[in-house]
Amino acid sequence: MYKRIALLGGMLLCALGASFALAQTPPPGYPTKPLKVILGFPAGGTSDKIGRIVSNKLSEDIGQPVVVENKTGANGIIATDFVAKSPPDGYTLLMVPSGHAINNSLSDKVPYDPVKDFETITLVGTVPMVAVVNDTRMPVKNIAELIAKAKADPGKIVFGSGGAGSSNQLAVELFSTMAGIKMTHVPYRGDTPGITDLMGGQIDMIFLNIPAALPLLSSGKVHAIGITSKARSPLLPNVPTIAETIPGYEAGSWHGFFAPAKTPKAIVNYLSVELAKAINSPQVKQVLVADGVDVVANTPEEFAAFLNVEIDKWAKIIKTANVKLQ
Repeated sequence: MYKRIALLGGMLLCALGASFALAQTPPPGYPTKPLKVILGFPAGGTSDKIGRIVSNKLSEDIGQPVVVENKTGANGIIATDFVAKSPPDGYTLLMVPSGHAINNSLSDKVPYDPVKDFETITLVGTVPMVAVVNDTRMPVKNIAELIAKAKADPGKIVFGSGGAGSSNQLAVELFSTMAGIKMTHVPYRGDTPGITDLMGGQIDMIFLNIPAALPLLSSGKVHAIGITSKARSPLLPNVPTIAETIPGYEAGSWHGFFAPAKTPKAIVNYLSVELAKAINSPQVKQVLVADGVDVVANTPEEFAAFLNVEIDKWAKIIKTANVKLQ
């Protein structure tokens, strides 16, 4: 009996091993030429850094060049539209941040559908934000004190963001909605001028991705009072999550890979496995984690489900908070 169980177990392990090997086998005739990864933001930024390090490892693993191209403008819309209209042959991919789930709710002029015009490949990971306040203007110690102050003086607390409809504005609007408070928004052309005004005491608060927040926290002029992820970050272990005060709160930015709609399923699955392998490789994962990325590297189906939740979540906040592009 025990021999029979061992034999069946061995057969099962062999079958699983064969399935895993099959999942990594390239589809017939693919890839036979260089791939392109299109990015919607300039060289040197977070998206560019993530896109390039993952693409370089993918190239190494699949034995083909993977060329990164930056097609900037319109909050990533130009690059995304380019990929939506590219041949669905697996040679032109898109890596975009969380604006992909937001842009269509902000404008009815976006020339593509974020779901119907793409195949999800994999979510690279999520990047939580940190609520950073000016010590002089906003001497609160935690999220509960901030909420109490906002309720006592509705609209008096001034927060900055990287622009109208930006991920950090929406993260604050979600926080305000769930906390039942009202604050005043000042949009900037990117996070950098907002950070400058925070340090100078012109605004009270800004939500920043961890990589942008970390250098500021040692200045003695600002401090972190909460983080937007479900769990505390190992990079800021003493900063509580906002969810510890407002249960269920979660926000942040993310990056993911897409292909044009109708790209063959076999190619999408192959790319998903290879990208996940690249993302989880020690040399890539170490860089991502150091930059505050919570690595995910999931399946096309899991990423599609995540994307749908994100689209619905932010569409509701955009409507509730009456967020308008300027």
